Amino acid sequence: MPSHLVCEELSAIELHRFRLTAALISRSTIAVIHLTVLLAFLLAQVVFSLSEGAPPRATFIVALIGVALRLAEMLYARRNRALSLVAMRRLVVASILWNLTLPLMLAVATKQPHTHYFGMLILPVLEAALYFSLSLTLFVSAVAASLAVFWVAYAAHFTPPFSIGELLEATTLVLVLFVTGTLVNWLIALLGNRDEELQQRLEDLERTRTRLIEEEKLAAVGRLASAVAHEIRNPVAIISSALEASETSAISARQELSTIAMLEARRLEQLTTDFLSYASPGLGPLSEVDAAALVGYIVAVVQQQALQKSIKIDLEACENCLIWGNEGKLQQVLMNLMRNSIEASPEGGQIGVHVRHENADRVRIAITNAGPSIPRDALPRIFEPFFTAKEGGTGLGLSIARTIVEKHGGELLVEQNEPNCIVFAATLPALPERSSLSLVGTQMERQWQES
Repeated sequence: MPSHLVCEELSAIELHRFRLTAALISRSTIAVIHLTVLLAFLLAQVVFSLSEGAPPRATFIVALIGVALRLAEMLYARRNRALSLVAMRRLVVASILWNLTLPLMLAVATKQPHTHYFGMLILPVLEAALYFSLSLTLFVSAVAASLAVFWVAYAAHFTPPFSIGELLEATTLVLVLFVTGTLVNWLIALLGNRDEELQQRLEDLERTRTRLIEEEKLAAVGRLASAVAHEIRNPVAIISSALEASETSAISARQELSTIAMLEARRLEQLTTDFLSYASPGLGPLSEVDAAALVGYIVAVVQQQALQKSIKIDLEACENCLIWGNEGKLQQVLMNLMRNSIEASPEGGQIGVHVRHENADRVRIAITNAGPSIPRDALPRIFEPFFTAKEGGTGLGLSIARTIVEKHGGELLVEQNEPNCIVFAATLPALPERSSLSLVGTQMERQWQES
């Protein structure tokens, strides 16, 4: 075996080949195969030589040594699953050397010219074909073939006369060794090339994906900046116009212009607040929240606004509907949904609020109003930032609400969209058992920080 087989440095091709072979078949599996073949050959000798007496004791001693070494390799491979490539290389070289030596030792122990143990020479050839280059595979095949031919020549000295059939048998074995080694090595090389191509394609796809994500981020930032500029420009233009007009207007008109400027300034302030909430939707401290009490509080807050339109609010809430989250943020979500429902409902209409367990793990809060259905072209976009069909709206309310719900591990969607029946439903995780409450809270906070 060439000395450079056990060198510390591995070429890139050898590294790839070792990784590919390790992925296809483990060292413990190879040890099991070797052990099985050895025991099968030993059993075959015992069975077919019963008429001539038991095999020599030396045969069993050599076979026992071979079994012990293979069992040791299996244990070593199982305990050291993350072998370095250099360590694995040394283990493979040692295995090949032993597999070349063992058949010759068994042949000497049996003291028979016609020994079947040289069929085991296929094992080191296969192992070389799996792990090494074609040249080294051919080298191992040549060594194995030399051992087979040597035994034929050596056996002729103590079992004359020499038979040409024995030479033909050895030649056949030599051909089998070379053909098998070459074929297996070619198949492994083919798999390696395919694996490299696949890896290259995956890297190209990952680069393309990263580039597309970056481009989409830039495009999203551009759309967001354009929307913010558009929303800010209108109130700023109105304020500027009102201030300019007030300089040349009569005193009686200045009060009206000042009121317009103040309202637009408040609108601009609200837009800025909503935008900051959308850009940084942090949740803050988490606690146990009673969903029924939370919804009851929001209904009480918006009751006066509903009475102005003679709207009746029907509330149905389950008992013990507990969720884990930030009460203030959830109030913001429900307040937005309730106000939207009141504004969408007709005079004298009715709003239904239902809180119940959807299943053991989810709490569902549904708000139903009897307003006109959302237009089909607007429905897919109602949760997009800065999209609004309401005059004077910022288009951030529903987007912020969905973000908060999703940060809680829930989902906010339009569950039903029909004339006189619009249903917005928020589904939130129910409070887990007390024993796992702190763990779940920690996991949710970590997920929010990462996102």
